[in-house]
Amino acid sequence: MNGPDSRRRAGTDAVTIALGYLTSFAYPLVSLPFLARVLGVADLGVVMLLLAVLQVVIHVTDFGFSISALRRASLARTVAERSQVLMETVWAKTLIWLVCTVVMIAVTLVVPGLHEHAGAMMLGLLLVLAGAWYPGWMLQAMGRMLTFALVMSLSRIIALGGLLLTVRDPAHMDLAVAWQLAPQALAAVITWWLLVRVWGSARVVWVTRLGVTTALRDSAPLFVSNATVVVTASTSSLALGAFAAPSQVAFFGAAERFGNAVRGVMRGVVDAMLPRMAAGNVAGMRRFVSLGVVAAYGTAGACLAIGAGWVIPWYLGADMVGAIWPTRLVGVMIMIAGITTVLTLHANAEHRYGLVARLTAIGAVVHVALCIPAVLWAGAVGATLALIVTETVMATLFLHDLLRRRSAGARGAQAGADAHGRRARRVDLGI
Repeated sequence: MNGPDSRRRAGTDAVTIALGYLTSFAYPLVSLPFLARVLGVADLGVVMLLLAVLQVVIHVTDFGFSISALRRASLARTVAERSQVLMETVWAKTLIWLVCTVVMIAVTLVVPGLHEHAGAMMLGLLLVLAGAWYPGWMLQAMGRMLTFALVMSLSRIIALGGLLLTVRDPAHMDLAVAWQLAPQALAAVITWWLLVRVWGSARVVWVTRLGVTTALRDSAPLFVSNATVVVTASTSSLALGAFAAPSQVAFFGAAERFGNAVRGVMRGVVDAMLPRMAAGNVAGMRRFVSLGVVAAYGTAGACLAIGAGWVIPWYLGADMVGAIWPTRLVGVMIMIAGITTVLTLHANAEHRYGLVARLTAIGAVVHVALCIPAVLWAGAVGATLALIVTETVMATLFLHDLLRRRSAGARGAQAGADAHGRRARRVDLGI
């Protein structure tokens, strides 16, 4: 389990997942300029608004199951156990989706600007439900990383083809929304077919209310931690929009997109490593994965920090040179984030979801407190400096917890050794 072959396979899986995520980036890179040309700026703005609202539903419906269900499935040893995890998770997601749908229907009815787009909203909600049934985490738990990457790429290629072939003018706005949400739904169909019909790795089973409730309770702390990440990510842009010039928002947004690209790829890689980290005695594997993740984040961050000076003018134009320093600082933040990510991975592997939720919440509070003064002081540069401070605080908190637990473990081991020594002396004395 800890040998060179196991580590080599982990490295291969990480590269496979990373390539899959990189391939999937072709979808937004092609679809965004296409829709801007076909729909026009105003209608594209409506599509972006609808998608932004539906993204909230997607985030709430996920509820942290991408981690909790992945961990549970990786520990399952039989088809029956895997099937139970699978069905409890998808029905828990469906329950959350139902609540979100009721809320969204009410919002659509109340907000006048959404009335005429009710059809697109309902179609989008149905596709969100289909996407919620996509058990990509099950593929990762089973070690089928190549299949995971291929399904991800294939579903996006099919959706992109549908978008290019069917959306011709603003009258096709509903289709534009649908094709943006279609990849997850298509991936769900493909994955269920593979799991149930081709491999026989899972089957449809009855679930109990207790099982669904347990799945929700297990994932709740992860939902809290994910929500705090969203708060941290959105606070900077909101503060810049309220207290800085529009150009500062653009500079920060450009820098943030580079950082999000790195995080997006690495999140998929880190999630794929969770089953290995959650296994039994895997000290060697944990060190290998930890060093690999830190090295990847460090390399990506260094590339951003060093290359921003010539990449920004070349890729975004001379008017965006103000994004150079924010991008450099985002690179520094990414390097620090590698430490936080590894320690979060360790905590999730040990089922310490409550710790992750608590520390990420502290990080969000710190960032909210720092963001407005930092933006007033230095605009986009101040916002990225606030991100660096927040990430440093979180890394420090996780490191403190790690050192505290190691110290407690060492004291426990010493106490055990002392007790064993006392027992041995009593035996020697014939007591």
